Amino acid sequence: MTFNPIRTIVPLSLLASILSFSACSDSSSAKDEDQEEQEEHEGHESHSHHSDSSEGLTLGDDDIQDGFIYLHDTTITGVLTVSTTSSGPTVLKNVEVTGNLLIKRSGRVDFSGSADVVHVGSSNTDVFAFDDEAQVNGHHFMGQNNTFTTKSFADYQTVDWTEKTIDLSTGIRLAYTVTGDEKATPVVLIHGLTDGRVSWSQVAPALAKKGYRVYVPEYRGNGKTDKPIEESAYTLSELSSDIVAFISEVGIKKPHIVGHSLGAFIAQELAISYADKISSITLIGSGVSVDEKNETIDWLVNGTGDDSFDGIYAYDSTQKLPEDFLKAWAYNTNPDEDFQAANLEHLRQVPYYAWKYLVKNLLKIDNSKRLSSIESDVQIIWGSKDAIFNKKAQDALQKGLSKANSVVFHEVEGADHNTHWGSEKDLKTVVGYIDEFVQDIK
Repeated sequence: MTFNPIRTIVPLSLLASILSFSACSDSSSAKDEDQEEQEEHEGHESHSHHSDSSEGLTLGDDDIQDGFIYLHDTTITGVLTVSTTSSGPTVLKNVEVTGNLLIKRSGRVDFSGSADVVHVGSSNTDVFAFDDEAQVNGHHFMGQNNTFTTKSFADYQTVDWTEKTIDLSTGIRLAYTVTGDEKATPVVLIHGLTDGRVSWSQVAPALAKKGYRVYVPEYRGNGKTDKPIEESAYTLSELSSDIVAFISEVGIKKPHIVGHSLGAFIAQELAISYADKISSITLIGSGVSVDEKNETIDWLVNGTGDDSFDGIYAYDSTQKLPEDFLKAWAYNTNPDEDFQAANLEHLRQVPYYAWKYLVKNLLKIDNSKRLSSIESDVQIIWGSKDAIFNKKAQDALQKGLSKANSVVFHEVEGADHNTHWGSEKDLKTVVGYIDEFVQDIK
C-alpha cells in the first residue's frame, strides 16, 4: 500500500491504483493455430451483432451462435463486456469502444477497432490474437500471456535480481524475482496491496548482500502475475495458497517470510495454516484486522464526498480510477526517481477490478481469534506514523500472539506505513532488523 500524507482538498492521504494492462503483441502464432476457426466465423455473419451505437454492451450466452460471438461495425459508448459460461471464439471486427473492452470468456479473441483499455482473462484463458489494426489507448492485459505492448513497470529500474515465472498448482502463472546465493538461507518477501515487486526492489538486493537467497513473488492481480477476473480469486485463502504452492514448486525449504500490509496478513495465514512450510514471519505495517472506521480506510471505501473520488467501488462503469487518485496513492518519500517511476507505472498496470476485489477481501480479514494458534517466531516492525495501524493495533497484535515461540517488536520512529522504503535510513534499519532476527533463529 502507498499512503500520501499530504492533505489537499481531500481529508486524507490519497490511496490509489488504476487499471492499465499488460499485453500480447505477437498474434501471428494464434492466427496460424486457429485459421480454420477464423474462416469458419465468416459463415456466421448472419448471426452477428451489428449496430451504430449503444450505451455500453454486455454479450453473454444468449449471443453465442454455433460457438461464436461475432460483433462488427459497432460503436459502443461505454464499456463492452463479453462474459459467458462457455468457451469459444470471440470476433470483434471494426468495433469502436469509447471505454474499455473486458473479455471474460475463455477462448480465441480477434479484435480490430479501438478501445481505451483491453483486458482479456479468466481462470482458464486460451490463446488470443489481436488484429494489427487494433487501436488501444491504454494497455492490453492478456490472461496468462503477461507481456507488454507499452513500457512495463519493470523497465524503469535496474535491479540486481532475476525475473522468472512459474505455473502453480493453483492454476496461476506467478511472476517472481530472485537474488542472492542459491545455497544461502531463503527469505520470501510478500508485498502489500498493489505494491508488487517494486516495493522490495531495494530491500531484496540489500538482504542478498547480507548473505540471503531472496525471493519476491507477485501475488495475483499484481505485476506480471495472472489477474483472474473473479472476486473469489482474491481472498486471503487464495493468495496464501499461491504462496504455499510457490514455495513448494520452486523447492524452497522452510523460508523466513517477510510480509508488508496485506502481505503481512498472508504471512500470518502461512503461520496459522501452513506452519510446517516456514521458519518465521516478520510483519511490517500489520495488525489483527483492518478497522473500517479508520479515517484512511473510510475515505478509500466511501470517497471524498465531492467529485474528486467516489470511493473504490464506484468505477464499475469505466473500470478506471481517477488519475489524480493514482498519483496521490503513488506518492511516497523514497528519494530514488527510478523507484518512483516504476511504482507509478506498476499502479497503472493493476486492473481496477483486482484493486476492488483485493480491498473487499482485505476488509473481511479478522485474525483476533486465530493469532493464538501461531507458534513460530514472530517479528513486528512498525512505523510510528503508520496511518492504518496505530500503536493500539500493535498492542492488540502482540497480545494475540500469546503462544508464539518468540515475539520481537521494533518501532521505527517517524516512519510511515511503508516503513521499508520511506528513506535510505529506514531501509537500512529494516534490513538490519530482518538480518538480526533471522540470525538469532538460525
